[in-house]
Amino acid sequence: MSLVVRRALPADVERLAEVHVRCWQEAYQGMLSDGFLAAQGPETRLPLWRHLLEAAEPAEAWVACYDGTVVGFAGIRRAPDGGSSHPFGAPSSGDLELWGLYLLASHQGLGLGRRLLEAALGDSPASLWVAAENGRAIGFYRHFGFAPDGAADVIPDWENLREIRMVRPRHAPPLL
Repeated sequence: MSLVVRRALPADVERLAEVHVRCWQEAYQGMLSDGFLAAQGPETRLPLWRHLLEAAEPAEAWVACYDGTVVGFAGIRRAPDGGSSHPFGAPSSGDLELWGLYLLASHQGLGLGRRLLEAALGDSPASLWVAAENGRAIGFYRHFGFAPDGAADVIPDWENLREIRMVRPRHAPPLL
């Protein structure tokens, strides 16, 4: 068994589109309707991944691989100073925003989620948005120093899915 986390490559776009949709279907089951989830297919994510990884300056994204097969991913973006990186205009609370971290359910519990998060963010301050009903994800992020900051939103295009923002602040300098 080989577990690897590496930078995402343009050659990964098709598999990433497949994994992205499968992860959504697993993560949002019970939060979004079966019809909504069934309507999602790799073709809905392929343009996004092509844009992210085939651009002149590719996005910052990492993949988790199990025996050479992509089974998850993480992506970050720089939050504009004083601006908003959230599509609905909520202010950013960190220098980095984790815009996605997904791992197939069959590969959770192997340490790949932690490794993806560490590859993407290290110990940098950051923010992220997570479904308000996704207790498992919220617990995972809490374990790594994130906490809700009180910001909440709704994604109308996702059947009014409620989400909350979590932030990980700058760490105080170590005591000498």
